[in-house]
Amino acid sequence: MKRTLWILVAVCMLVPGWAMKAQAADQIVLKLAHITAPNGMLDKKAQKFAELVAAKTDGKVKIEIYPAQQLGNIKEIMQGISMGTIDMGMEAESFMDAFDKDYTIYGTPFMLTREELVKDPYLQEVRERVRKKLAIRTLPGFAFRPAVHLWTQKRQVMTPDELNGIKLRVWQSKALVDTWNKLGATAVPLPWGEVYMALSQNVVNGMVHNIVQVRDEKFFEQLNFCTKLDWLNLYDVTWINDMKYASLPPNVQKALSEASQESADWFVSYGQGLEGEAQKEIEKSGVVFKDADRSIWVKKAATAYPELEKSGLWSPGLLKKLGKE
Repeated sequence: MKRTLWILVAVCMLVPGWAMKAQAADQIVLKLAHITAPNGMLDKKAQKFAELVAAKTDGKVKIEIYPAQQLGNIKEIMQGISMGTIDMGMEAESFMDAFDKDYTIYGTPFMLTREELVKDPYLQEVRERVRKKLAIRTLPGFAFRPAVHLWTQKRQVMTPDELNGIKLRVWQSKALVDTWNKLGATAVPLPWGEVYMALSQNVVNGMVHNIVQVRDEKFFEQLNFCTKLDWLNLYDVTWINDMKYASLPPNVQKALSEASQESADWFVSYGQGLEGEAQKEIEKSGVVFKDADRSIWVKKAATAYPELEKSGLWSPGLLKKLGKE
């Protein structure tokens, strides 16, 4: 009798272990990579996405996040997603211009408003082209980053005519360099890590970026004015290997799509909160913020677009297709 009782006790103790192993075996694990720092803005979005996916699937799908280039730089991550060695990725969609040049037009200064981007049918065509060619599927949602503005040392610049003599740091992009030169500045492409020193040594006397990162990187210590222009709508998206996506049950596909959209919406609100807080901190240091008449800048920037199209930066006729000719 005692022997039988001990056997029953042993079986009862083993059953939870078996159940846990069975549950673990049934769990779908997806690796998601990005290039930014742990607990930074984009990593927070990745965490929110993982949280939503877990909730929508009752824990049956786990998103494992690999931040800070743990699985490679952005090019390597995208190649990994294409080959299926990495399941998912998250970053600015503008990086996709390495795979399809028509993405370039979506990263051109003053080209499109947020509303135009979200509703643009051609962007969906470009995404579908990439999906068929490289097996990289873009999930729903536009996670717009905080607005990008113009920062200067010498004076407050309110119109393009006042850019004369401003050496403006931009990141490496022909669309950015050519457009800002057309606006009247001298655009100077510099790596991110050299910006603070370049400002302090007058290699450049202005830059373009969002308020949050100007605060976080202490760039405001070398700047005196911010002209609020919201000149480029940088946004992040979530990608997944298309074959991996197709292999998932419909309810999981639905959960991933919904979580992607909801985490993008959450990120926009989160970024706006950070932006207001960062501006208050920077204003305390003496930096003056002013809103410019954006329409003047839009009109002047548009004069650069035909030349960019002629140079082959994107497909011929795309300006007309987007109503920007």
